[in-house]
Formats: sequence, structure tokens, C-alpha cells
Amino acid sequence: MTWFLSSYLNRSLVSASIVGPLQIKEQITDYLNLLEMKHAWNEKKGRFELVFTERKDEKPASSSADDEEQFKYTICIQPTDKWVQVYCDVLPLKEVSPEVRQDLFLDLLAMNRKYAEVCFDFDKKRQVIGTSQEMMVQGFHFDSFRAEFLAVPWAVKRFWTEIAEKYNLK
Repeated sequence: MTWFLSSYLNRSLVSASIVGPLQIKEQITDYLNLLEMKHAWNEKKGRFELVFTERKDEKPASSSADDEEQFKYTICIQPTDKWVQVYCDVLPLKEVSPEVRQDLFLDLLAMNRKYAEVCFDFDKKRQVIGTSQEMMVQGFHFDSFRAEFLAVPWAVKRFWTEIAEKYNLK
């Protein structure tokens, strides 16, 4: 199994720099399957969508559907000709009072610096705070995908456990 996985990942590394969007889509599908992640392809939006369950405290999410502290969110993986972007929405700006927005944004910037793989951002058009990671298609391989992909749900957890309580965000 180790040889197979190593051989597969090495082929993926070599091929990523010479393939197009269809092959990158197939490669991402393979990587998500290796990570045992349930996913769907949204043909209309040209992206993968994965639904995650999380809690807004330090406790891990459970498989119990009746845990009222849990919430669901969607992580999107958008392949393009040059980039693969992994992102999700964290909180609509309208849920943050105008009086604390500047402080909140400064705290998010500080988290970007504090944690190497955390990147909070802002979708100006939709007025939504989010988190994202980007990878170049050239040289795209499993190890970088896994690290960048898993950084997104980790950032969501950091937001709700380190930032939200300070600003009384629900």
C-alpha cells in the first residue's frame, strides 16, 4: 500500500504542471477520496462543496444530530487554470456591530500572523468574512493540498473559539 500511495502521489506531482482543469478536478477528487471526505461537484459553479459540522467551543463536533451547539458550514474547492482555491464563509458582516468591526478586523489580521496556515479574508461584494487558502496548479500535489485544505476548517474553529466570544458573536 505504501508503494502504491507513494507512486500515485509522485505521478500526481509530475502531471500537475502539464494538465488542464479537467485533470485537476480528477486529481482533487482522488485527494478528497484519499482523505475520506464526502464531497459533491457543483457543475453550475464549477467547484467542489463539502459540508462540515463544528461547534462554537473547544469541544469536538460529534455525530449526534441533537447537539444544539453544533452548526454546519460549506467548504468550497474551486479549481481554475492556474489556482486551486479552498474557502468558506465564516460570518456575514451584518452580524457584527459597527462599533466593534475595526477591532474585529484587527484581531483577524493578528490571527493571520499568529497562525501560519490561517488566512481570514473579506468578500466585499457579498459582505461576508471568510477564510481561504490558495495553491498553484503548477506543482499541485497531495501533501500541499492536505495542509491547505485542512487549514480552512481549522481557521473556522479558531474564529469561533478565540474571536467570536470576545465580540459576543453567535
